[in-house]
Amino acid sequence: MSTENRVSQKRGHGTKGSGLTRRGFVGAMGAAGVAGAIGSRSAMAAGSGRISVYSTTLPPVQRRLAEAFTAKTGIAVQSLRLVNNPLAQRFLAEQQAKQYVCDVITLGIDTFYEEISKAGYLAPIDDVPGVSKLSAEWRPGKQYVNILVAPLSIGYNTNSVKDLSTLKEWKDLLRPEFKGQIIMADPRSNDSILAFLNMLHAQYGDEFMRALGAQSPKLVPAVPQGVEQVIAGEARIILPCLAMNLLQYRETKAPIEIISAPAPTQGTYFFTGISANAPNMEGARQWLSFILSQEGQEILCKDNGVSPLGKIPGSLDPVASLDKIDIPSALKKAGRLYDLLGLSA
Repeated sequence: MSTENRVSQKRGHGTKGSGLTRRGFVGAMGAAGVAGAIGSRSAMAAGSGRISVYSTTLPPVQRRLAEAFTAKTGIAVQSLRLVNNPLAQRFLAEQQAKQYVCDVITLGIDTFYEEISKAGYLAPIDDVPGVSKLSAEWRPGKQYVNILVAPLSIGYNTNSVKDLSTLKEWKDLLRPEFKGQIIMADPRSNDSILAFLNMLHAQYGDEFMRALGAQSPKLVPAVPQGVEQVIAGEARIILPCLAMNLLQYRETKAPIEIISAPAPTQGTYFFTGISANAPNMEGARQWLSFILSQEGQEILCKDNGVSPLGKIPGSLDPVASLDKIDIPSALKKAGRLYDLLGLSA
């Protein structure tokens, strides 16, 4: 998942133009959608010694989780990864067709979980080990939890930004040395980026936004493209950036790093629930318990996100202030934000 993904009305993320809304998740798909989304049941069916996990977790992270879980429990893991809304649609299609394949589902749209909870598609999890220890912040619903938060921050080229005392907070983006050196995902085609800029505007006001526009940021279609350009030395900063945007470069020694998330910030969420119709209910419960354990969280959160367990080895620092993502409000202010940044609508 990357920051160009569209965000739900509350917390979370998705894809632009999905048409999935707070009231429309469960009823969004007709018979044709159901048939198209399910495909072959046998390809993903879970047996007694296997679970099927639907997840937006990055493939390398999901693979490490699955390997550790199988080594611990003997239960094999079959993973399906799609971005948020196609994955949500896949799950709904299977539930509506009563062709049950998924055991556990992880994605980033809280309103989706609210809807499927009401529809009876999620299993009780109160007695799953690890769940009762979570604070209310990490358990937004009775039948689902949040297993990780990936906060938005600032990525930078380590060859050209040497003094990190000059890059600690959002206001540091306005330093003279960063003029013409910032790459930013285009808010006109990324609603989540627009919501991020709306947060900055609410925090710092008109003058900050005008000054940010005066820094002449270079716009790119999506954050991953901007990361590549910063690595290549075409700019010094990528705004905003997730730690997970950099995971694929960790072993390449590419000159890219991310600062601890300034406050306030926003984040990408990973909500998780167990299907009420899970073919392998016991295996699904063991998976949820594992990813909430210290071992599971160290794998999941390493160089990737903030853990519900607090600061653990490899995880990102807890965020002092996490702002609610509010795309509808940002869209209402889009024209004003574009004007302040000097962008055409």
